[in-house]
Amino acid sequence: MPNTLPVVTIQCDWIDVVRLMKGEFWISSKYKDQNSVHDTIKASVNQADGKILIKCPDSYQYLSHSNLSLVLKHLGSGLKVAFVAPTKTHTIHKKALLSISSGENALAVSSCEEDKLLVWDTRTDEILLDLKGHGGPVYKCRLFPSNVVLISAGADGSCRIWSAESGINPVTLIGHKMSISDLAIIDKGRNVLSVSKDGTAKLWDVGQSRCIVNILEGHGPINCCAVATSVEEVTIDNDREIGTGNKLLIAGYESGLIICAHVGKRTELYKQQLDSSVNACIVIDQVIIAGCSNGKVVFIHLQDGSIIRELHESNNPVLSLATLVNNMFVVGRQDGTCTVFSMNDSHIAIRVQLTGSDCDGIRDIAFNGKWILTACRDGNIRKYDYNQITVHYK
Repeated sequence: MPNTLPVVTIQCDWIDVVRLMKGEFWISSKYKDQNSVHDTIKASVNQADGKILIKCPDSYQYLSHSNLSLVLKHLGSGLKVAFVAPTKTHTIHKKALLSISSGENALAVSSCEEDKLLVWDTRTDEILLDLKGHGGPVYKCRLFPSNVVLISAGADGSCRIWSAESGINPVTLIGHKMSISDLAIIDKGRNVLSVSKDGTAKLWDVGQSRCIVNILEGHGPINCCAVATSVEEVTIDNDREIGTGNKLLIAGYESGLIICAHVGKRTELYKQQLDSSVNACIVIDQVIIAGCSNGKVVFIHLQDGSIIRELHESNNPVLSLATLVNNMFVVGRQDGTCTVFSMNDSHIAIRVQLTGSDCDGIRDIAFNGKWILTACRDGNIRKYDYNQITVHYK
């Protein structure tokens, strides 16, 4: 694959122009640190058979289209780009989204800048619960694996456990001195981890509503976290911890630090200093993927913290990352681009762009095995069919 690929973007409502079979929409390519090159694509009706005709400029080759996708090749780089439109746009919130989580049973929980935390049905858009209790914005909300319990945290420094069925808040976890930026659930959720701008990463006993220990502290504000499984397992002599003996906590810092700590051993294993704030992190197999404020996506060995490679196609800050399946992941950025990458196909020049945002940031991304949901600054949650994505990597 070429060392440098352009970011190719398209008019946010391109799908409406195609469906009308009359009109034009813009397409743009931009290499990092260079000016954008703008072109126009025209949609019309083939008079012979009544089908849609897509006329591309000379710099692109038309490959295919469907009712939700358009596939082109950028001839200058050889990059194949599949633009995928949302199956549905949900207008559940009135203000900019902050977080989204979804379960296999079509249940979703989301939060916005209106200090709203809502549980709703992704099939009908019915709001099932309006959860009240936090004193300020909820920066992260996550459904437990059971899909009947959820956790939320944010500006007030507390984590709250809720019933996703009744809305009851039986447990509130208090101990952080500043806002909580991210959460991680260990196994089924007997224990959870939270990271905060106060510089601490706390391990919680949910049942007893108490902090067991600070796994990390003293390195500055933490922006994000992820949990991985270690090859080294220790015996935990404490029946209040379930599944922590072989867990690793990955924390991403405002300073650009990545720290890996063994949760069971309560020890820092290694640090890696990146050159920009780490805004999001995930783990796929034995690789940490970190999304940074300078636009870099950095791949790091889970076992020793060494950098495998860096992907720096855009200078636009990464705001969110989400793991799909088959070693695929999604990157959401401040400029509204939302791109699917495959770790299996690093030698193939292909990108899948989830379209719809008009330059508004993608703050969070959820995946429930079938649908990808994006939480956008424009107040919309967009739902994409995962099957529309996998077809482009076959």
